[in-house]
Amino acid sequence: MLLTHGTLAPQADLEHVLASLAEHLPALLANPPAADLVIECAARFADALQHGQTDLPLDEVARQALIDFCRKEALETKLQRELGDAPFSLRRNSYTSQHFESWRPLGLVVHITPANAPLLPFFAVLESLLVGNVNWLRPSSSDDGLTARLLAALLSHDPSGTLAEQIAVIPCPTAQLPKLFKLADGVSAWGGDAALDNIKQQVPAGCRWIDWGHRISFAYVVPGAASDADLAALADDVCQLDQQACSSPQCVLVDSDDPATLRELGERLALAMGARCAVWQGLTPTRQEAAEIATRLNLTWLSYSFAEVVGHTWVGEGWRILWSHRPELAPSPLFRTILLRPLPRQHLSQVLQPWRTRLQTCGLVADAIDQAALARQLLAAGVTRVVPLGHMHQSYDGEPHDGVYALARLARRVSVTLAHGVLPGHATLDPLPRQPTLPAGLPIMCKTDFQALPMQADAQLFFRSGGSGGAPKLAGFSYRDYHRQMRAAADGLFAAGLDPAQDRVMNLLYGGNLYGGLLSFFSILEKLSATHFPMGGPLDEDYSQIADMIIAQRVNTLIGMPSTIHKLFVCEADRLRAYGGVDKVLLGGEQSNAAQRAYLQSFGVKQIRSAIYGSVDAGPLGHACPHSPDGVFHLLADTQWLEIVVQDADQAVTGTEIGRLIFTSRAREGQHVNRYDLGDAGRWVPGPCPCGLPSPRFELTGRQGQSWRLGTVFFDPNTLSKQLGYPLQCLIGHNDLGTEMLTLLVDGSPDHARSTLMADPLIAEAIDIGLLILDIQARPIDRFEQHPQSGKSPLVIDRRQLSPNQAATTLTSATIARP
Repeated sequence: MLLTHGTLAPQADLEHVLASLAEHLPALLANPPAADLVIECAARFADALQHGQTDLPLDEVARQALIDFCRKEALETKLQRELGDAPFSLRRNSYTSQHFESWRPLGLVVHITPANAPLLPFFAVLESLLVGNVNWLRPSSSDDGLTARLLAALLSHDPSGTLAEQIAVIPCPTAQLPKLFKLADGVSAWGGDAALDNIKQQVPAGCRWIDWGHRISFAYVVPGAASDADLAALADDVCQLDQQACSSPQCVLVDSDDPATLRELGERLALAMGARCAVWQGLTPTRQEAAEIATRLNLTWLSYSFAEVVGHTWVGEGWRILWSHRPELAPSPLFRTILLRPLPRQHLSQVLQPWRTRLQTCGLVADAIDQAALARQLLAAGVTRVVPLGHMHQSYDGEPHDGVYALARLARRVSVTLAHGVLPGHATLDPLPRQPTLPAGLPIMCKTDFQALPMQADAQLFFRSGGSGGAPKLAGFSYRDYHRQMRAAADGLFAAGLDPAQDRVMNLLYGGNLYGGLLSFFSILEKLSATHFPMGGPLDEDYSQIADMIIAQRVNTLIGMPSTIHKLFVCEADRLRAYGGVDKVLLGGEQSNAAQRAYLQSFGVKQIRSAIYGSVDAGPLGHACPHSPDGVFHLLADTQWLEIVVQDADQAVTGTEIGRLIFTSRAREGQHVNRYDLGDAGRWVPGPCPCGLPSPRFELTGRQGQSWRLGTVFFDPNTLSKQLGYPLQCLIGHNDLGTEMLTLLVDGSPDHARSTLMADPLIAEAIDIGLLILDIQARPIDRFEQHPQSGKSPLVIDRRQLSPNQAATTLTSATIARP
């Protein structure tokens, strides 16, 4: 059966088929499919198999094998283990290097697959497709259309239709293989020596030869450690696939040279074979195969009589054990024929040496104290897999095959070197990733919706997210989530201007509700390989120890919240001014105000930048760059997707209109964050950025809800107004040194207002440690401050970003509350 362009058809003229495929080949090679597209398609296929939604001719064992191989988690793990994190990202070798490396598809791979493993052709093509290759498969003559049907079923679960052109199943005679190979970049072939030699001779020069030859496997038994359960497991390994797989044990090698010990073990193994043989449906050997078994059996008997070989045979219904007491590894005639041989451990390397290039799996049973030493000895002898008995045919996600990683053989490693100073802030040379696939009509999620989300089973790392008034709410991440996010943030901090080769960085995101920032930046700076001094908070408002560390260790870069860094410079002004070595301040959280900037610049600080924008819930979201004004961020597109929608509807804004920022986290395993409204407002910044990064830019314009950030914490004036029950107005600003101030005008009791506000422990802490100055004034409502244009008295007036001669104000949509 033929499969081309996603369509099944009867056998067709080979020349016509190849001409049609060759016509599309250049475009396919120029645009390989993304790995996540392949993984999503395979996962949908696995789900259909799981729920019986296919009509494929599969028994339960084959169906489950396909499900296990196609699971999203299995393919992601395989990709990560074999090719590393973000394998197709053209990324710097290090943040101090101008050399970029990546994996890329090999190109067109032609697969020649065997007859003894019906699902292997499907697995081989899917592996190659995962790397992005175009795949032409010549199935075995006994395939009977199974592979074409399996691959067609897989392709039916790709709604994009992109993958259909990447796969073709082309039956053809061996003599016509050169026509398939003519355009190939690689040929992947399975078979015996003779078959592989014949195929290899037809492969064109320069085409990568990927061979998968026959292998031999065996069991190694330390007699005193082998229980009856172990021997039953060994019998299962023999019978499950009738020794047709490379991982099937053909010999049982025993760590003893004592004939009595081997006879006793043979008796016990015979009992296990008799008990377990009927559990597994056996294959019927051909006349030639049966003749080989009979010949081997008779030659073994003859060796006992005429060659004086010590041994014995045990024969049952469909199985046989042939013991010859000589140390050797020999091939079995298969079909449940076990060769039992002595091989003391001190002779392992010598006896196995002729088989080094053919060894695959060893099923080992030994005492716990021997396990590590024997495993090392077997690997040194040439074995590539050591497993417990009963597990010889099992594998784990990402396990090497025949001593290599298959994906690396199906891919090529590429590099790009840039001249010094070219694209200095680019951690990668990647294009923008594709838009994530979300269900149609998926609603926007608010904070309450997020906190109601169930944690996924993969969640391993939890950060506190809100909940200061009661039970804390948590944001959950898998460790893979966390490290993906931290790598993206490291790229962003690099783009924002941190130089790992030169900068000596102090992390001041200490304490309280900021612990997530401290830990995250620890990981970010580790990924950057930056010189890093994490710092705890000051004791009793004594910042001298922090200043001591800055001066003694020649720290030139500070990372922290504007309020904490500003307080450090105020408290240690004389010493830090005399030092004059801090020239970079990279900020998280809220932006610094004009007075804070001017004050820090008076110390010789040359670069003050809101470097990373993010949240505990959704992780890092955006980063600054040297060519964007403060408050403008590049989207961290590797891990986030951004929509900006109008304030009162689920509708995209027009142009640079201000709207709600709606984030979707890519590949978030611990907690699904889709279309999350963080409460921030912003607008798109059109046009390419002079820094050259392709990621879209947005400007953060403030909170679009009722919460305001000041002194490192969030403050909700509406909630306070409702709690007080009398008119209130909030004036947000800063003093001459830049310390943030909250002035409350109340038409009521100032003492009551103070005690109500200070009931919030985070606000109280910010006030107590001097990050926020609080002033409460009793004033009649008719003397509250007014908007210069409208004449109304807003609930909040924020003057932090305004110059003294600006009369404009930043308003919330609410006006003052009246009793």
